[in-house]
Formats: sequence, structure tokens, C-alpha cells
Amino acid sequence: MERDRVVSIIIPFYNVGNYVKETIKSLESQIYREFEVIFVNDASTDKSLEIVKNSLKKVTFDYKIIDIQKNLGPSAARNTGLSKAEGEYVYFLDSDDILSKDMIKKVMDRFVYDNPDLVFFRFKRIDEEGKVVQNYNEIFDDVEKIKKSRDILKKYINLELFLFTGNVVYRRELLKDICFNEDNVNSYYVEDQDFIIRVLLKSSTVGYIDRDLIGYVQRKGSIMRSQFNLRRLNKVKIFNTFYEEYRQRDSELSRLFLKRRSKEILWVTRFYIKNESNLKDRSMANFLKENILKGEIDAYLQWKFLRELKARHKIQIFLLKYYPYLYVKISKII
Repeated sequence: MERDRVVSIIIPFYNVGNYVKETIKSLESQIYREFEVIFVNDASTDKSLEIVKNSLKKVTFDYKIIDIQKNLGPSAARNTGLSKAEGEYVYFLDSDDILSKDMIKKVMDRFVYDNPDLVFFRFKRIDEEGKVVQNYNEIFDDVEKIKKSRDILKKYINLELFLFTGNVVYRRELLKDICFNEDNVNSYYVEDQDFIIRVLLKSSTVGYIDRDLIGYVQRKGSIMRSQFNLRRLNKVKIFNTFYEEYRQRDSELSRLFLKRRSKEILWVTRFYIKNESNLKDRSMANFLKENILKGEIDAYLQWKFLRELKARHKIQIFLLKYYPYLYVKISKII
């Protein structure tokens, strides 16, 4: 197997039970066969490791299993897998997602033809039965001709396209100085975004495939569906971090990071207010009132870039500061 054509697929898993079986089946069905799979068991407490081993008995692709004895979280598991990767290309796959049979072939064709630093593609969100719950085709409009990473980054920050670890494949060389943030407190829920932004900031060119090549499974109880908790504030922190990092050296990007931070504040506070009556932890509710409904919004009104926000966002911020419950009721129409 030629190492310069190999894709290293890194799959961390923790208590995934039978879900990983379908993922392994989709890997075995791949048309393009020059890949290795690195399974990283993040100290599962169920029979996941046994299920993975049994499911791999009849596969024909190369694989290795890394067994971590202490649960460290998905970021550390991915970093561990990356340190063992031998291929020229790297792909991070969740243990319950499903690949189309030509996914790797399509990606490798794009690398051969365009020679980009990374390749991304469309995907569908599916439920545990395989039914499509959300399709992202429409938000990938007008990106096929974009070749510069910076332009994709701007669209990503502006919410004009959606990227996550499962719909991007990277040249391994690009990841030499980049890894997933292993701070499970401050990076929880946003480790994908932090990683992707840093990769796009470092890379020069991208390739895009205008096809759904993965089914992104949304299971009940997943992070995306979880109830409100303080860690959702990490989405605010991450864009504030990038704003602070770039405000002195790149005015265009710093403004974009700032605007995205404002949107995250609006969303997280709206989500909080809608769910406040269901919050059993009153200390959490009080913390949010003091630090978000008061402190954060006060900070917004003093920002020098506030004038660059759209009128409706200015109105939302004003209402959120002075009339938060009215804001929730009318937020959908402004």
C-alpha cells in the first residue's frame, strides 16, 4: 500500500454499543481501499470494545485499536489517534456515522485533481433509523468555485456553510502544529469549531465535493440535543478568543469573529430564557442572569463594532438587556 495515497481514518469511541457496527460496515463497503482505520477506545464502560473487535473479524481493510484506560474525552482520543496515523491524509469519523460507498474515492479524486490542503463535502443529518432529519444542501450554494481557505473561513464564521469533523479530510502535513483542545471544561461542545477554524487559518486552498457523502447521525441524548447547561457558553468564549487573537492583526477577521460572538450570545440567552422554568439548578439560573443578561449585554453596548451589526441584531441586544422575556416572545419576527 502506497503511504502517500493512504487515508488514516481516526474513530474515537465511548459506549457506542451497536451503533459502531454500521459505521464499520460502511467502511468495508468503500470502493477506494487504500486506507487505514485507527479505533481509539476512550475507556468505554460497556461492551463497545468487544463489539468493535467482533465487528472487525471479517473486514479486509487495515486497522489498529488503541485502548485508553482512562476516559479523557473525544479530543484526547482524536489526538491519540492522530499521533499514530501513517497516511498522507487524515479523516476524523464519529463512531456512529455512515459513509457512502464512494466517499473516500470522491475525496481522493479531488485531492489528485485540485491538490488542495483539505477537502470538504455535503452531508445529511439522519436519525438512528437512518431517516433524514436535516439536509444541508441549500447552505452549500455558491461554494463549488471557491478555492481559497480564507473565503471558506469567512463563510463558515458567517454561518453560510456548515463544517464539522465528519465532512472534512485533511493533508496530514497541515496538522503538524494543530491538535484538538483537550480542556474538557472550556472546549466541551466547541472542540470541532476550534480545530476547523485553526486549520482554515493555516491552510491556503480547499476542495469541495457537491454531494452528500456522509450520514451524520443525531442520537437521542447527544450533545447537539442535550438540555441547556453552562458549557454552551463555550460557543461564546471560542469566538471571543479568536476575536482577541486577531483584532490587532486582521481587522476583517476580527470583525467577523466579533459578530459571530454576538449571535452566539443572542442564541444562548434565548435558549436559556426559554428553558429557565425547567432549570432545576437555580444557582445556574442566577449565574446566567448576572453574567449574561447583565454583564455580557452591557459589554455589547460598549463595543466599538456594535455599529456594524445589522439593525435587527441591535434591536435584539437592546431588548435582551432591558426586556429579556419580551425579547424571547418576539425574537422570531425581528
